[in-house]
Amino acid sequence: MEKKRFHIKRKPISFINVFLLSTVCLALTSCSRQENNPPTELTFIHGWGGAVKTHVLMQEIYDEFAEENPDIVLNSQPSSDSTIAVEKANDMLALDEMPNIVSTNGQSYYVSNVVKQGKALNLAPYIEEDPELKASIHPSVLEVWTNEDGSIYTLPDALEVMGYWYNKQYFTEAGIVDERGEAAPPVTWDEFYEACEKLEQWNQKTGTLKGVYALENVQVAENLFLARLAGESEEGYQMAGGVPDTFDHDAFRNTVKDFSNLYRYSSDTDSIDNARQYFIEGKTAMYFNGVWESEIFQDSKNREDIACADYPTRSGESLSYISPSSGYVVYDSPDKKQNEASVRFLKYMLGIGVQTRLALETGQAPSNPDVDNQVIAKGYPMLGNALKTAHDAQIQIKTISSVWSNSHLNLIAGHLKAASGNEDELNDLILQLDSLQKGNEKEINSSY
Repeated sequence: MEKKRFHIKRKPISFINVFLLSTVCLALTSCSRQENNPPTELTFIHGWGGAVKTHVLMQEIYDEFAEENPDIVLNSQPSSDSTIAVEKANDMLALDEMPNIVSTNGQSYYVSNVVKQGKALNLAPYIEEDPELKASIHPSVLEVWTNEDGSIYTLPDALEVMGYWYNKQYFTEAGIVDERGEAAPPVTWDEFYEACEKLEQWNQKTGTLKGVYALENVQVAENLFLARLAGESEEGYQMAGGVPDTFDHDAFRNTVKDFSNLYRYSSDTDSIDNARQYFIEGKTAMYFNGVWESEIFQDSKNREDIACADYPTRSGESLSYISPSSGYVVYDSPDKKQNEASVRFLKYMLGIGVQTRLALETGQAPSNPDVDNQVIAKGYPMLGNALKTAHDAQIQIKTISSVWSNSHLNLIAGHLKAASGNEDELNDLILQLDSLQKGNEKEINSSY
């Protein structure tokens, strides 16, 4: 008797079931890959942890990097001030520790300390291997921060660009004008003092000003002194480009003595904040600081009268600061993925999109040379005009902190005023500065 065969009737697999099965498989595969390739974690110390506008924007930019790079976890350790942040990183260095990235924001001593301990990543190979990254770095950055052996250990995301600020209305009313009757900043130091005299005479009639400008130690040492020295003569220009063998030169002596004239027109103040406020309130006609001040000036009631000028020189050539301060420093981690991720962060910060945003929203001078200044001038006229003025200057120099040591800076800040009016004080200042070159540095008592 033939056995009956039973056939099981199978239901056809639906498209939905296939899709769900595929999705589960992909998810499992993705989880497996994430377990095998976890995100790269970076520790990052910076001084943009405050609540002011610029700090908030920088935090947003850092957060956006993390969002756009999900394979990188950026563990930020913010402070409200760059000085505090770098001190924190330096304390870690004393314990032989270092975060993956530190934003020094001009605190260059940390760069030196990290390099001495052999913990800084040499960025030169990454720059040479990546034409896009190399193109995003301003030539002055490479000029200042490339060492003799070709290594480079820091990249800034902004430049220090400085001329000085002046009130166009006051210049016009005081008769400091061109043939069209428009405010005309002086081009020589002789013309500068003539302009100061005109402002003094105008002020005697109007009682508008506390002084032609207000000077305190930071402005004098960091913003004004090297511009005056470089504009004195070719000898002075050479001294402003690097520490000389001796400071006992006519250019240096003449520059120091000439500060007695500069102080004559100044309203004394004990802080740069006060000097800035005097200018904003229209109590001074000039203010010596960088283009980043446009962030504050654009909200002042006198913003239509505020403009930026290049420094004068003896020869009449225009002079400005175009200088790269120290920026981000990267730890040379044994984990090469961390190094690559850190360099990717630097490349992000130097990209045209972020750089343009830093200019338009924070008033910082872009480090990327390909950022279109016409775009900045259209969206932020005060900054755009200031940048154009500085970049068009016939002579461009670096800031004193980029070419001389902190000890030189402290001596200048603490003793310049006394030395400008007393020959013995001047000779003593020169002896102290020269002693630094001979390795006989002594304790410096400075009010700086």
